[in-house]
Amino acid sequence: MVDKIKNKTNIDVDKFIERLKKELSINTISNDEKKKEANEQLVYCIYDVLVIILDVTHQNIISEGLYTTWLNMVKDYWYLNKYDDQFVKSIDAEENEDKNVKVKSIQVGDTTTTFADTTSQIEINGTTYNTGTIDFDNDILIEKYKKALYRHRKMRW
Repeated sequence: MVDKIKNKTNIDVDKFIERLKKELSINTISNDEKKKEANEQLVYCIYDVLVIILDVTHQNIISEGLYTTWLNMVKDYWYLNKYDDQFVKSIDAEENEDKNVKVKSIQVGDTTTTFADTTSQIEINGTTYNTGTIDFDNDILIEKYKKALYRHRKMRW
């Protein structure tokens, strides 16, 4: 799979993967089996995003100019599919549980407070997305990165 990716880009894929492993905390996984699975899943994520980028830009290869966009899209794809929860577990589970609730409504008279469970939501750059559900769609990534992708778009006739 890595060779397929290398054939579709001018970017140094090995350094790209190493940077993603570091930024997604895959290198911190202590269980060797889980680390191997996370590395495999990362390569699949990179390939999936590569296909999305090539489809939107109508290009045959990903150029150096799309490096940052590709990197950010892979990270968003990783988080939107909840692979971070699957492979990279938080050390403090109680702290995570507190983060999974937010105030849904507050009533001042006779004090009523309602909390909403946000375990299937993630906030990326100030935007909240539903994750790991049927609501996730590649269009979320395309819409978010449309400007950057369209700068490199080749017109089809």
